[in-house]
Amino acid sequence: MSMTGNLETMNLAELLQWLANGQQTGTLIIDNGEIVKKIYLRDGKILSSSSSDPTGLLGHFLVSKGVITEETLAQAIAVQEEQGKMLGEVLVEGGATDQETLDHMLKLKAEDNICELFAWESGSFEFLDGELPDYEMVPMKFNVTGLVMEGMRRIDQTRAIKEVIPSLQSVPVSVGPLLNDDKLDPGWREVLEAVDDDRTIDDICLHTHSSEFFVSQVLYQRIVEGKIKLVRPRVIVEATSDDGPGGGNGAPASAGTMIETAKRHLGERDFEGGVRYMRAASSLEPHNRDITSAVKELEYEVRAGIQEDGVIPEAVPTLEASMDDLRSMIFSPEEGFILSRISGSADIASIMKISPLPELDSLLVFWKLSNAGHIRFEETTPPPAETRFDIQD
Repeated sequence: MSMTGNLETMNLAELLQWLANGQQTGTLIIDNGEIVKKIYLRDGKILSSSSSDPTGLLGHFLVSKGVITEETLAQAIAVQEEQGKMLGEVLVEGGATDQETLDHMLKLKAEDNICELFAWESGSFEFLDGELPDYEMVPMKFNVTGLVMEGMRRIDQTRAIKEVIPSLQSVPVSVGPLLNDDKLDPGWREVLEAVDDDRTIDDICLHTHSSEFFVSQVLYQRIVEGKIKLVRPRVIVEATSDDGPGGGNGAPASAGTMIETAKRHLGERDFEGGVRYMRAASSLEPHNRDITSAVKELEYEVRAGIQEDGVIPEAVPTLEASMDDLRSMIFSPEEGFILSRISGSADIASIMKISPLPELDSLLVFWKLSNAGHIRFEETTPPPAETRFDIQD
């Protein structure tokens, strides 16, 4: 039986238990307006899950756990595109990992993906009865009760972490040995090695391709051990308009009004402002087909405008200043990640393949850095329109 609803009236624990008790088969789709997650079930047992969040993709997850490096991921993606194989298959065949480790990581990734949902305070859901992906899935067969208990435990843990780490813009500073444990988990080691007394927690999340929860969990442990202290959050000044998504006069704006405001920003070639309003509209009415259609059209316009300014797959970005000079400036975590991956030889497409940012966000960062004069693009011959960045449905 198909059904729809929202997490305010039926929370995830109740929803999963209902599906398990009814031995349901199908796909559960949960949408919070920014991220869409899917849980696949057969006869009431969870087979697997997926997420629109790039950090939930297998490659980024393996990097975050220290199983492979970012360089290995880039090489594997190139082979995957050439041979048309699954990424996990490419990694095993290439000797980057073994099948046992891969299977364990796939299960851990699916579990993490589902447990993250317990922290969502709002969102809508839809269960598609009898519908499953047409590709073969490795059956995980999670115990629903066990997952619910783990999800509830993470909620309690998240509350404790937020009392110690109130802002992801805080900078963790080491005041004691962080890496003196020979048996340290590789994923934990990746996070702790990224603590350089300069990166914010947001920066570390992007640098290690890790989720906010995982990085915060690692840092929390070292903070309570007295080995890390947090310093005042770095202030990032963003150019904002007087009429934020909530409305310039303080009154709540409708999704339709936000779409019109997004169009105005795009008309002024303020792509960042336009995207901000588009996402606000989508978050407010995620299942409004007219809004969804309007957002897709505007995303197409944003991508086309960015490409007109030279941000195309084959363009090779180069720094207009030295990294030492750039370190003295303040950048957002997203800008810092992209800047640190610019080598002068890798093109935009290559950098985006290893970026944990959504594609449109990566494109906007390149565009912003170029407009600010921090990077330039080597001259390239624009490819035919059909070979440029695909417009995502």
